[in-house]
Amino acid sequence: MGFDMRYFILALLVAILLSGGCTPTIKPLATAGNSVDAVNESLSAENDGIRISARIRDLDYAPYRMVDTIASFEVTIENGTDQPYELPLSSFLLVAGDGEQYRPFSPGEVRDIVSKDSSYLIPYPYVGYYYLQDRERIASENTFESSLPFYAENHPQDIFTQALPEDMIVPEAKISGLIYFVVDLASKEQVDLRVYPGGDISVPARFSFKFGIE
Repeated sequence: MGFDMRYFILALLVAILLSGGCTPTIKPLATAGNSVDAVNESLSAENDGIRISARIRDLDYAPYRMVDTIASFEVTIENGTDQPYELPLSSFLLVAGDGEQYRPFSPGEVRDIVSKDSSYLIPYPYVGYYYLQDRERIASENTFESSLPFYAENHPQDIFTQALPEDMIVPEAKISGLIYFVVDLASKEQVDLRVYPGGDISVPARFSFKFGIE
């Protein structure tokens, strides 16, 4: 019987996954002025007519990548004032419990990182990388028979279409989307997503959303 490299790689991947331990548990931490939604594990706060909700969407936005780890936060901003409101990407900052701070990456920067890392991966389908649409059906499909190319090459538009828009928010309207950070959240015990309107970090954060990771 000949040696089949595909089965060897698959067995190696399964062994790596099993040795990786349990998936981390995310817990939104209630602080003064914040409310917790235990159903979707989000935090919400309101300040001067602006309401922001945040939750950790993905510990690793592009699974099985081998260089940079990209985490995403899902954010909703509601403008309850009678004036247009704008909150640029530079207004957000992530601070880990160990004191390390991270700036958000634009969708274009995320696309470049994922595209760069794709050259290090074993070609699909020998390992069976999965994609955004595969998450719901991964248990029932045979991924070895899929003809889809790797996520970063097949769906670069998702990085942009799912990102938080940097648009002016008209009164009584809201926007939602993802904010990306290059950080390994699984290695952190706690993170604090802070919001500094206008990007001025010389003043206290207007909003602060803390999450525990176990």
